[in-house]
Amino acid sequence: MTYIPLTQRPWRRPSTENPTPEALPADWCRPAALGSAIDAWRRWLVDKPQGRWLLHNPAPEAFCAALFALWESGRSAVLPGDGRADTLAHLGQRLDGVMPEAIPHTPTASAPPAPQVLEAGAEALVLYTSGSTGEPLMQTKRFDQLDAELDVQASCWPLEGSVIVSQVSHQHIYGLLAGILRPVCHGVALCGGDGHYPEVMARRLAEARKAEVEVTLISSPAQLSRLPEHLDWPCPARIFSSGAPLAAEHARRAESLLGAPVVEIYGSTETGGIAWRRQASSADWTPLPGVEIQVQNARLELRSAFLEAPEQWWQQADLAEPVPGGFRLGGRADRLIKLAGKRVSLTAIERDLTALTHVTQAHCVRVTRQESQQEGRLGAIVVMEENALPHTHAERRALSEQLRRHLAPRHEAVALPRYWRFVAELPTNAQGKLDRQARERLFADLSDNRKPRWLGELNDGPNQRHVTLEVPERLAYLAGHFDDFPVVPGVVLVQWAIEQAAHGFGQSEGFQGVDRLKFQRPLAPGTRCRLTLERRRDSIHFALESREGRHAAGRLRFRHIATGEVSA
Repeated sequence: MTYIPLTQRPWRRPSTENPTPEALPADWCRPAALGSAIDAWRRWLVDKPQGRWLLHNPAPEAFCAALFALWESGRSAVLPGDGRADTLAHLGQRLDGVMPEAIPHTPTASAPPAPQVLEAGAEALVLYTSGSTGEPLMQTKRFDQLDAELDVQASCWPLEGSVIVSQVSHQHIYGLLAGILRPVCHGVALCGGDGHYPEVMARRLAEARKAEVEVTLISSPAQLSRLPEHLDWPCPARIFSSGAPLAAEHARRAESLLGAPVVEIYGSTETGGIAWRRQASSADWTPLPGVEIQVQNARLELRSAFLEAPEQWWQQADLAEPVPGGFRLGGRADRLIKLAGKRVSLTAIERDLTALTHVTQAHCVRVTRQESQQEGRLGAIVVMEENALPHTHAERRALSEQLRRHLAPRHEAVALPRYWRFVAELPTNAQGKLDRQARERLFADLSDNRKPRWLGELNDGPNQRHVTLEVPERLAYLAGHFDDFPVVPGVVLVQWAIEQAAHGFGQSEGFQGVDRLKFQRPLAPGTRCRLTLERRRDSIHFALESREGRHAAGRLRFRHIATGEVSA
């Protein structure tokens, strides 16, 4: 099973050279079978502009065919960071073209022009990364950068006799390299798309076991930290995780449940892969072959062929200390902001918060309310053990005052968080990162006093969502309802269910009403609750519950229920 670089177009290798096990289901992507779809795309592109083309398609096989057609026709692909309609529309207006989801019909079946040579120094991709500020930043990748990294991974972790199951989005560099380009360069079968659901991932592992082939699982902290124990887990040969640090306890639990080593890859869109570790052996990082590292003024610096300028030293925004054979990370070095003219270290505040019992993680952000012209105050997202989370206004107020008193001796008053969000786990996107969209949702009620306080959600398969909400004490709908005993009006609870369903499942059409509606107990300000949404054929059932019991339930009826998923 020979590794072939991208510049040699490995997707064009004969299918007889590396046959895919016939026992694998037909919906697995087989790189050698992509030729006709690639040619169909190239025929459609014949009279289209050259340059950069937007490509977003969650289906691995369709994505591969479109990507390779762009490359073979001398174009580069622009991969957006998410699939939201406004993101795609904004980028599409600035580019030379947009690839449709399906191959458009072409009037002629004539053979397309000969594929263009893929030059090592040519631009292959444009990716968007959130950057340290959360604003999308453009990052280009040449073929030689991609090939250099793929070659190193092939030497470290060859895929002979294996297939790939990916749980992460191929719209980002880690998922693209590990879940798409690596198996293509090795000529092995791959699948993804809906694999981020544990049940689907378990089924894919079982399919590979039945076909008597090993599986390399491409995952992330977001998936590995939520593995359910009730499923029957066929054992993969190896598990990869990247995108964010994986907690040691989650690494150990994943290895125990799945019965395979978990290899973490440290890197970024800008740098590519930097180092790897297996926490069962050591928490320290070992540089990938060919990656030079040094620590200057406690900052990690590196030089590698994966960088845009391979001969120049690149300084990471991470603190590090050298250890034999590698380095140890010590947090971000660039998380300094100014509040009221004072320099505030977000890292220091987070470190002090996590020193408290029951606090497992903390993340601080600057929060600027839309109606205010001030530079903003500090918001703290505090991850706590389940039994320590506040469920009432009184509990929440007491906890926030306790945390402020804990921080006060070591930080100036302006640095003490004003806005607190207490969560069971950090809301993250598919790459395991707290992105700008999640941060905005956590504090959205500050700028719109009609919204609930959103504290994260879990997906239980494609048709069920569990959304954690809190009733803001300054909710607009509490006024006059009632003066001595404020409660949330029932119609507002129904509206919240509709809004959360639209965000979780996609916008449905033709709202036709609500029935089977029950209001079982009042919902008071400050109450923490869980909204369960279940999508069915023509309706969405909802139930709102708190520690006190069930508050409301009903069925939302629509003419058409969205079947797609909203990207994080």
